[in-house]
Amino acid sequence: MKAVVLALTLAFVAPEFAAGKTYVYKYEASILGGLPEEGLARAGLNISTKVLISAADQNTYILKLLEPELSEYSGIWPKDPAVPATKLTAALAPQTLGWHTLRSVSNARR
Repeated sequence: MKAVVLALTLAFVAPEFAAGKTYVYKYEASILGGLPEEGLARAGLNISTKVLISAADQNTYILKLLEPELSEYSGIWPKDPAVPATKLTAALAPQTLGWHTLRSVSNARR
């Protein structure tokens, strides 16, 4: 999940991260399965979190997720609400406590 968050952030932001600075982003995503028509059943997850990104060097970034919140969706789209997934959020929280070093795939030298 951490790699997905970083990959999406790097893909859409086209980063120019300065060394020694930490950048804070609000990240929200939904993953839904089912037919994409109104009135049909769908299931999935919503995630909302703060993402802190620092540049260790030109191709290496340090990533930290803060306050991750997950909710589950199962019902008729778009009428039914998403329900907080407290057990899933609690299971994810310990994995996000530290800083994680990731290399940028799009900028990596070959």
